[in-house]
Amino acid sequence: MTLTPHQIERIQELLPGRILTGVPLSRFSSLRIGGPADLVAEPEDLGELASLMRYVQAERIPHIILGAGTNVLFLDAGFRGVVVRTASLRGFEIREDGYDHALVKVAAGVPLPTVIKKTCELGWKGLEALWGIPGSFGGAIVTNAGAGDACIGFFLTSLGLLTDEGEEVELGRNQLDYAYRSMKIPRGSVVVAGTLGLRSGDRQSIEANLEKARLSRRGRQPWDSPSAGCVFKNPTPENPAGAIIERLGFKGKAVGDAQVSEIHANFIINRGQASAEDFLEMIRRIKEKVKSEENIDLELEICVIGEEVADE
Repeated sequence: MTLTPHQIERIQELLPGRILTGVPLSRFSSLRIGGPADLVAEPEDLGELASLMRYVQAERIPHIILGAGTNVLFLDAGFRGVVVRTASLRGFEIREDGYDHALVKVAAGVPLPTVIKKTCELGWKGLEALWGIPGSFGGAIVTNAGAGDACIGFFLTSLGLLTDEGEEVELGRNQLDYAYRSMKIPRGSVVVAGTLGLRSGDRQSIEANLEKARLSRRGRQPWDSPSAGCVFKNPTPENPAGAIIERLGFKGKAVGDAQVSEIHANFIINRGQASAEDFLEMIRRIKEKVKSEENIDLELEICVIGEEVADE
């Protein structure tokens, strides 16, 4: 283990009752894949998170920040260091509730589906297209989660961060740097909250937009099987990764229990006992054939933890 008994004891003092040692990371991944972590810590609030971040930085302990684990692949060997879960950072605060707009501050640990549900129920439009995207709000910010022409970055008016020194920082909209499925976060910082700027809408049109999003996903994604969502970023909107992978005959193909979904070819599902090695081998085969047949370098949308990946 990377951590010494003294370090584990000290982290336990900082977060009493909220650490686990030697726990399989498959427990914290929607893929249900991953070996043991030295230590998984779940701070209850910003104070505990700040204390933990200062400590792991001072001790130079390897660490990663984990939201709901819906777009990650942990290696079979696990992670040597501290996995910091932000799931307990909760809060949904209405900053402004104007005649035609609203500002809502949401903590990183709030599930994205909850954010969409609440804002739509309050009559604020904009997030309907993101219906069905799993994960935490913080994870959605880091990956700039989106669907179609909408993404989280469009609606953020500010971003709350915790630096590696445990200081709270807020970035204004003009300081945000985001692109397709990515958000540039200052190195060493943790996303702790984001403020959304939304417009008022009538309930009928909001519900219609929600139903449109539901219909576009139901029957088109493997809801009943463990997955990490779309594995690859779309090279272009006109030539999505799923269409390329299907065109090359990968639908239903498997390595061990890691199988390209029969429903959506940009999903690789865990049929039950898939290993990270199986998953990575399927990724390798897809990338190689797409490069040789289409001359396209597919870029990963999921995050592989614990291994150097060429395009991550």
